[in-house]
Amino acid sequence: MPELSEDRSLAADGFSVVRRRIVLLSLTASSSLGLVASTIYVPSVPAIAHSLHTSIARVQLTFVGYLFAFAVSMLVLGPFSDRFGRRRTVLCGLALSALASLLCAASPTIEVLIASRILQGIGACAGLVVGRALTREIWGPEAAAQVIAGRAIAATLMQAGAPVLGGYLQASIGWRANFAAVALLASFAMVLMVRFVPSRGPALHRRGDGQGILASYRTLIATRRFIGYAFAAAGAHAGFHIFAAGAPAVLIGRLGVTPEQYGYYAALPPLGFLVGSFLSSRLTGRLGVNGMIRIGSTVLIPAGLVMLALAMFHISGSFAVIGPMIFVCCGSGLITPNATAGSLGVNPRTVGAASGLGSFIQMTGAAGATAALSLGPSGSPLVLALVVAFAGLFCVTSFGSLMPPPRMSAEATIRARV
Repeated sequence: MPELSEDRSLAADGFSVVRRRIVLLSLTASSSLGLVASTIYVPSVPAIAHSLHTSIARVQLTFVGYLFAFAVSMLVLGPFSDRFGRRRTVLCGLALSALASLLCAASPTIEVLIASRILQGIGACAGLVVGRALTREIWGPEAAAQVIAGRAIAATLMQAGAPVLGGYLQASIGWRANFAAVALLASFAMVLMVRFVPSRGPALHRRGDGQGILASYRTLIATRRFIGYAFAAAGAHAGFHIFAAGAPAVLIGRLGVTPEQYGYYAALPPLGFLVGSFLSSRLTGRLGVNGMIRIGSTVLIPAGLVMLALAMFHISGSFAVIGPMIFVCCGSGLITPNATAGSLGVNPRTVGAASGLGSFIQMTGAAGATAALSLGPSGSPLVLALVVAFAGLFCVTSFGSLMPPPRMSAEATIRARV
């Protein structure tokens, strides 16, 4: 992570360099919990189906429920933290996530597991959504962007490494150990938050704020440019979640990959996203938001179509799935940050609402695309490729059709602010 620069907020609290790094570790642990919880157990999907006497399609509903809960919570937790305080909201979310993770580990039926995953998604969302506001309040506006960028890199690496750990836990202990590991991470993050993160008082709550938020949401939904950017981000972002939910049945159930091996395979697509994000951070200032989305589309669409063609011609093998997915995620890394920045820049007075609504659309899109996997036979490479390719086409079509043509060139000057 980057070295933190001096800023007045931290200096006023008398923080040492070591204390700053521990605070950063605390926020990284809490904000990364949701990503780890979503991927650590993917090598265990076939084992969960066998243990709970259910189908892989029903186990995939644990992803859908988690993502929908995560999405809805994004609309609620930000305003909630405005009224009751940032740190208190994050701590409540971490506690709920830890308890829900233990319920997941003890689940006797698939129905209990799905319900527990919904609770886990609500709790895990707090660290990610409220963490950005908490970061800005602790570090101040100048250093916050640098801190958030460093946390994003760390979170991506944790997301890539989670399936590797999950594969070994599955092989050595069993699938329930993956959820116990999430509970331990949530508890660790809670200890760090209580011990090291300074308490910031709640923002002043004004009467009518709820009405203002709803009015902002209505305005954004009626804004064609916002919807174009938000849908583009949703389509690009959905690919990895589709892969996380569908690939275990293909690679482990159909192609005979072991859970330990699957963890390494599953770590490769997030690294593609990391490369795309890195290139985006370097080139957006020169090429603009829309230019980067177009470049990302030239990576995303061919990769999805290649994956579909390989499945249609029955060219099987682990890298027939993983290889195209690396480029799908690379395209997502080029598109998602820029489409998100574009949606935030639609109206300077609704940045907060745009962030919450845009994130909600992203996660809802991912959940809907993941649910589409259950429409076909479990473990089918063709079904997986179809859904991935359709999500990419949805991204590009949304961006091309919903963006007003006369303003496309003007929008190319927008600079990413994520």
